[in-house]
Amino acid sequence: MEKWQYVAVDVDGTLLDDHDHYNVERLNNDVQQLTAQGVHFIVASGNSLDALKAIFAGSPLVNTFVAENGGRIIADGYERFSQPHDRQTIKHLLDWERRLTPQPDLLSLSGAKQTFIAERFEGVPVPYYPHHAYFKSLADVGEPIFNLNLNWFKQRPALSWIMSLADQLNQRFPVVHATYSGAYGIDVLPTGVNKAVGLARLTKQLGGKLDELVAFGDTANDLEMIQAAGCGYAMKNATSDLLTVADRVTRDDNNHSGLLNEIERLFELTP
Repeated sequence: MEKWQYVAVDVDGTLLDDHDHYNVERLNNDVQQLTAQGVHFIVASGNSLDALKAIFAGSPLVNTFVAENGGRIIADGYERFSQPHDRQTIKHLLDWERRLTPQPDLLSLSGAKQTFIAERFEGVPVPYYPHHAYFKSLADVGEPIFNLNLNWFKQRPALSWIMSLADQLNQRFPVVHATYSGAYGIDVLPTGVNKAVGLARLTKQLGGKLDELVAFGDTANDLEMIQAAGCGYAMKNATSDLLTVADRVTRDDNNHSGLLNEIERLFELTP
């Protein structure tokens, strides 16, 4: 058995199946066994801290998060790091988005305590944002903003178009890092923010390093993490860019417990 000190896992498309479910009892059992082996379990996700706390409400042992794609780091219940957007940057991004064609099906700003959704999308169901409010202008948002998310989940454009738009954003706004987040969405983060940077910072704070970490992901916002980890796993259902750079690929996809199956094999856990 290989000896790893840290396990970092993405959430959507990795732990969660296509219906946003995971086996809570099985994950809890696995994390308990990992902890007994001295392995630190880390959730590394583009989701907000608020959303992650809701997702893992039934898993109290899961308490270390690299949220907002690395923009916020919480370990053992304490916030270790945060890097929000400059508000002027958000203003410029919102002005640019108004002229975008086709218009997204949802626009949200991830705040410190809740998600802020553009007022014109008030009729769109958002069950994955446990706490949210609507804004007409940036003046209505009184919290630091960590991520601007654009999503075309109704129109479902080609992945190549979404990737191209993310590239255009990066060229037009050098102070941001735009990346495909899965499910027809783009996360727009402060430049320099990604999961690999966040995990490097966290493992150093915990007394370790990235080459002691095994990571699991499924899409473009996991690229840096998968490449930087001591061992990077792409899910069987991962996008082609991640499959190309991963050290290994899980035997099963996210709809067939691919993540937990692989962790249990790798660490010789008892299901």
